[in-house]
Amino acid sequence: MEAYRRGELSKEEAALAVIFAVLYDGSVYRDEIWLAVGGPEKEESPIMTRDHFTAFWLWALRELGFKPSAVYPGRDTHYIVFKGDELNGLLKAITPVLPSLHGLRDALAEFADSFKVVTREVVKRKFGVDWTYDVRNEGFFKKLEEIITMAEDYVYRNVTVERGSLDTSGRLPKAVIRFKLDGEEVAHIVMYWTGSELQAMFGGSREKAERLASIIRALGGEAEVKYVKGKGQEVKLYTDGITTIRHDGWLKAVRSFVDELYNKGRISEERYKQLVKDIDAGPNTVKLAGVEFSVYYNDTRNTIEVEYQPGSETSKNAALNALSARGLVEGVHFTVTTGGAGSYVIRVAGEFYAKAVEALARSRLEEGKHYAIRSKRCEISVKTEHKDAVVNALKAAGLEEGKHFAVKSSGHYEIRITHDGLRQIQRMAQSGDTEAERFIRGLKDVLRRRYGDNAVKKLIEVLTPAREEGTLDLPLAVYDEKGNMVARVVDLRYEFVKGDQPVDQCAGENCRLRIIVEYEVGGERRQLEIEWRWSKVQKKKGETTVTYFFEMAWPTVKDDVEAAVLETLTGKAKRGKVYLLADQLDALRRFKALKDAIDKWREGRPANQHTTKAMK
Repeated sequence: MEAYRRGELSKEEAALAVIFAVLYDGSVYRDEIWLAVGGPEKEESPIMTRDHFTAFWLWALRELGFKPSAVYPGRDTHYIVFKGDELNGLLKAITPVLPSLHGLRDALAEFADSFKVVTREVVKRKFGVDWTYDVRNEGFFKKLEEIITMAEDYVYRNVTVERGSLDTSGRLPKAVIRFKLDGEEVAHIVMYWTGSELQAMFGGSREKAERLASIIRALGGEAEVKYVKGKGQEVKLYTDGITTIRHDGWLKAVRSFVDELYNKGRISEERYKQLVKDIDAGPNTVKLAGVEFSVYYNDTRNTIEVEYQPGSETSKNAALNALSARGLVEGVHFTVTTGGAGSYVIRVAGEFYAKAVEALARSRLEEGKHYAIRSKRCEISVKTEHKDAVVNALKAAGLEEGKHFAVKSSGHYEIRITHDGLRQIQRMAQSGDTEAERFIRGLKDVLRRRYGDNAVKKLIEVLTPAREEGTLDLPLAVYDEKGNMVARVVDLRYEFVKGDQPVDQCAGENCRLRIIVEYEVGGERRQLEIEWRWSKVQKKKGETTVTYFFEMAWPTVKDDVEAAVLETLTGKAKRGKVYLLADQLDALRRFKALKDAIDKWREGRPANQHTTKAMK
């Protein structure tokens, strides 16, 4: 066996080895990676101890070109820690091998539904790594997700994007866009103007194509590597995919490319304005747990809508598993519904939507009778019996299916993240979950770009209870609509109630949470009771009826002062009966005196029930 010589192992391979060691035996925190080093101290006379193993690791890391930030000795385990500049050095080295980590994550997710264990043969065939992975080991998967997110965040923060000069010597105008880290090129792609749309394309070796795809994903885009006969491995993006990448350097490069083409008369003014609009507005999607959600702001109802429409039952199940693995609960943090059977949705690329609508207007088809326009989403709804006629009208106008528009059955599942789900993701972000933090940041970015300050204000309003929970104390001043102080909340108490009797603790459908608010008005003490209970709603999904439980209270408010007290505590009030839901209970979690009690009561939520109609 030949001896190892310094420099024989590439820095990328060495970084991957360190990461695998952490995945097996280590911890990943926000901005820190810890490698755990144990030893056989339980033996009576151990030849090696954890001190020896730690010294060996430190020597090996130095030989491989990595410098840890610190070593934390422990009673049973020592920890080698990477943070700050040392962590950035490790993340930079990981960047070229991100495709391997992406591939590992995708393979584990792919097999998780079918197998309890991903076999050694499967993993070895996919990655050349000889080990067995138990899919029930959520800690491994979570660490992998966190490391990928940290590496992608490093790329996003540190990559620079440079555009080469415009080349008009060929059939299509083009320019090379290069991605660099510390001045060193890590990937590049060629941007083209086809005469009608933007196109970015790379063709070459699998290694370079996968590295480019990883860089694009790190910048928020979507990229797939495909083999093209005679060209090798290819990565291709069209206008929608190009504008999905929301990195400032990339957007400046694309915008300058478009500006230069326009100044040279290669793009019409109308098409130029549309491209600039698309570049500025960008996509309306954000990702969580590998699921790409569309984001909308309903200004009529003043609500944030975050939804995903899987194209098949398999996609739906994969999304549900991914969300559940992140700790989100169906019926609480997200809902699943089915609808739209017997109809289709035609999704048109943004820059071609006006042309599609115009083509239908010129055809013999009638809006409202044969099809319906959903301009905010660039969609056309059509009944099954009229689908072919609408598709043919679009094709007659020069639009290509699969390129300019896509047809999907409306008989689909819809997964929506509730406002309570958004608050839970905010809590995850506050506890150091990098992916959740990126999701919230992306959500805010989409709402600001597409809908403006009112939408962002609503998001902040939705998230505020999660941001403030457990931070407020008493006494609390209460003001009326004119700004006059009318009362002071001086005490908040609670009790669990089952039947008619207070109990120490309870759970399930018949368990209630009674909150007693004590407030002062002109020296007089008064009380307001808010009793929370589990209310149920039933929804049909085909032959199955699903019963969900949600929290609800309906106190009766007797006067304006009491209404002001309730509004100060929950954000909602009026005289008479007031219906309070999860948003208002979340608002009460801001108070130190109530937060733990509310969490305990919610832990006893009745389980969702699935009842299938018996066959006759």
